[in-house]
Order: sequence, then structure tokens, then C-alpha cells
Amino acid sequence: MDPTRVYIGTVTTYYKFQGYGFIQPDEEGVIPNDKVFILWKNIVSSDRYPSLSKDMKVQFTVQIVEKNGERDLQAMSVANLDGSPIMVQDEVDSKKSFVGGQTLRYTGTLKFFIPKQGYGYGYIKIDPGYQYDREDVPQEIRVETTEMNCGGGNPQYFEDLPVEFGIWVTTRGIFKAYNVTARGGMPLPSSESAAAQETAGAAAAPPEVSA
Repeated sequence: MDPTRVYIGTVTTYYKFQGYGFIQPDEEGVIPNDKVFILWKNIVSSDRYPSLSKDMKVQFTVQIVEKNGERDLQAMSVANLDGSPIMVQDEVDSKKSFVGGQTLRYTGTLKFFIPKQGYGYGYIKIDPGYQYDREDVPQEIRVETTEMNCGGGNPQYFEDLPVEFGIWVTTRGIFKAYNVTARGGMPLPSSESAAAQETAGAAAAPPEVSA
């Protein structure tokens, strides 16, 4: 495969919470089985949780990736047809109902976040003293994976972490955290960055000397 060649294709399947899917190239016979695997981290996006939509037209390159001794094809640099970043979260956000407005930020403590496969969740205790534009906002609200802003990465396990966030309300009247970041608006550490630090630490550690 030529890793510099740009292909055009259609997203046939994408599992948002699992972070992967498949693209079918427009040109038949150029890729085995006429489909290629796409992983969330290869999406060109500024969304806090990169994602694709079914039937979306995209451009991409293809590379051979080795994992666990096996070689496979993966789509890389997946972007809009004009090469611009894919941003689907703005459309989702435009349909949300916010407490105090979309840009209003609150502070609190992330009591815990459990990064379960496909559907992580946690709870935030809101700092006291806020005046809301409605009276039924609880002291603690739920946060889910797609609202954990880790700079495009996946959230890791967190406990007792100071955070800032917005608040939105579902159609069923449930309050949830929106765009959760560290205080000051910086992205939260991702599970990928934690793994990289562990790998770097292990490589830098001096070898054990046997007695």
C-alpha cells in the first residue's frame, strides 16, 4: 500500500463508544474486501471525543499496522473531503439544553470516573454557592465518556479530581456534566498519555542487578 495515496470513501459503520468502525472506498478493488478499519485516534478532529457518522463521506490514507504479530490495514488521517477536520460534536451540542447557557462554566470535584469499555461514567460534586437559572439542579451530577475532554484521547480512571464543566439537561430532565476539563480549561490526562508515561518510565529505569 502507498501510505501517501489519498482515498475517498463512505463510513459504513462506526461504534462511537468503542471508538472504531469501517470505511468502504469509492473505488472497488484497491483495498482487500473493499473495506478498511478506522480507529478513533486516526480521525483528524478538534472534537473533545472524535467520532464519525454512518454514511459520512471522508478522505483517508491507508497504512499497514502490526499488532500482536499480525498485520492489518488501517485508515489514517481521516478527514472531510476537502481535508478539513471532522467535527460532529458541534451539531450534537446544538441540540442540548444547558443550565445557564452553553458557555457558562462551573467548578466541582470529580468524585470518580470509571472508564468502562464502551460506556464510562462518573459523578461530579458541584462546588456550593452557585445561583442557577432553575431551581432543581442537584448537588451531584453524572458525567459520561463523551463529555470527558482529554484532548481527543480516552479518559482514564479518576478520583477526587478538581474540574470545571458545563451542565446540560436531557429530554428526561436528567442533569449531566458537559465538556469536563481540568480547572482553567486544560484537557484532562488521557489513558494514552498515562500508558506512554509508564512505558517511558520503564525504559528509563536502571536494570536490576542480581546478587
